[in-house]
Amino acid sequence: MSLIKDLEDIVGPEYVRDGPEIQERYSKDYGLFSGIKPNCVIYPQNAIEVQRVVQYANNHMISLTPRSSEVGFYGASLPAHGGIVMDLSRMKQVLKVDKGNKFVKVEPGVTWSQIQGALEKDGLMVCNPLLPHPSKSVLTTGMEGEPLLIPKGEYSETCLTAEIVLPNGEMYWSGTAMGKGFASGNFPDCIYPSARLFLGVQGAFGIMTWANIKAEWLPTMEKVFFVPLESIADVAEPLYRIQRRMIGRECVVLNHFNLATILSEDWAEDFPELRANLPPFTLIIALAGLHRLPEERIAYEEEALKDAISGLDLEVLSTVGGISGLGMKISTMLRKPWAGETYWKFRYKGACHEIFFHTTLNRVAEFTRAIEDVSSRHGYRADDIGLYVQPIEYGRACYCQYGFHCNPDDAKELKRVKDLYMEASEAVIGMGGLFTNPYGAWADMVYRRTATFTSIMKKVKNVLDPNNILNPGKLCFQ
Repeated sequence: MSLIKDLEDIVGPEYVRDGPEIQERYSKDYGLFSGIKPNCVIYPQNAIEVQRVVQYANNHMISLTPRSSEVGFYGASLPAHGGIVMDLSRMKQVLKVDKGNKFVKVEPGVTWSQIQGALEKDGLMVCNPLLPHPSKSVLTTGMEGEPLLIPKGEYSETCLTAEIVLPNGEMYWSGTAMGKGFASGNFPDCIYPSARLFLGVQGAFGIMTWANIKAEWLPTMEKVFFVPLESIADVAEPLYRIQRRMIGRECVVLNHFNLATILSEDWAEDFPELRANLPPFTLIIALAGLHRLPEERIAYEEEALKDAISGLDLEVLSTVGGISGLGMKISTMLRKPWAGETYWKFRYKGACHEIFFHTTLNRVAEFTRAIEDVSSRHGYRADDIGLYVQPIEYGRACYCQYGFHCNPDDAKELKRVKDLYMEASEAVIGMGGLFTNPYGAWADMVYRRTATFTSIMKKVKNVLDPNNILNPGKLCFQ
């Protein structure tokens, strides 16, 4: 058996690479931890090639790690046992846009920089997380359940139906897409199993070759408002009040560090000034009107917004930090990927390592104090932590993200952040923070505390992938 030759026969000689440089590149991402250098990297163009490679790997007991795009942040697509890395970035077609049913059918290589422009001409958008990396896969974002800026329950899962190559190489279609006469069906449950089993498992149960993703109308009118907050303890109550009234669309809280990072145009000049002048925390909410009576809707929601926070000694403002035209600037950013030359999370020192988890809004201050205590012990200034709080499902829960910045070329600084990251992660999970994406070192922290769930996961993995070839070493699988 010649691995390289056999794979070249499937995807073509120009799409199999195995040199030292490519092996080194695919053993790392932007995260803290490295993987094992793969034997080779392949670039399939369609589902048939994916299926044939999976069948080959399964027949020859070779580890296969899928990767959807050129960027990664948390080690989900780093090989733990070498083998083959399957880069799906060539599969980048927007296969269908359905305005009537509000969904878009995409291949795994379709990126955020590609999708929003493709949908804009139809007056649609895919609901996105906060300023995603332009090269990140839209499908992967949906599979990983990243929190979206619009905190409505109907967007808690954006991945509808999908085509999936199972670890044995068989094809599987979820939901109504299982019916061959309805191969583009977008109803996830109906009488057929959904794709939910394959979400959040880092490609260990199957490889999606296309998926139908929820879309939403772009607003025809909108107004963005800002509520300055002096303390993290002030965050919960206004969010509860706003979300219970179902006011607005995009809604997020950023601390002054993250907001200054996002808004700075001339970094050296703008960042220090914005960081000093912006409120410690800012609640940002977009009121949007669609096709029917947009002005009336915004007027009603503006009144409801002000009423919601009345009695809290807070203000609803059109700007913060004295920035002219801030509402317009933010509104153009909220529904697009990051457009700057350097990704916003890397602007401060070159690298950012994040702890993110789910909790309830009333516990955000408690978790923030714990994170700051650990940071202080490691000599990391609390003022240098980027904090992002995203309500979920009308405030039923929230997503907290804490960013720790360092120079990736400074070994001492990198070690400090790594030690801080590990201790703070243990502290968060010990307090009940829910890591819904147990990447890297988090896998052990999560699964050694959940014996029953871990046992079930292993049984499912054994049924779907008895040879353990698909992204082994991730989650609770060795």
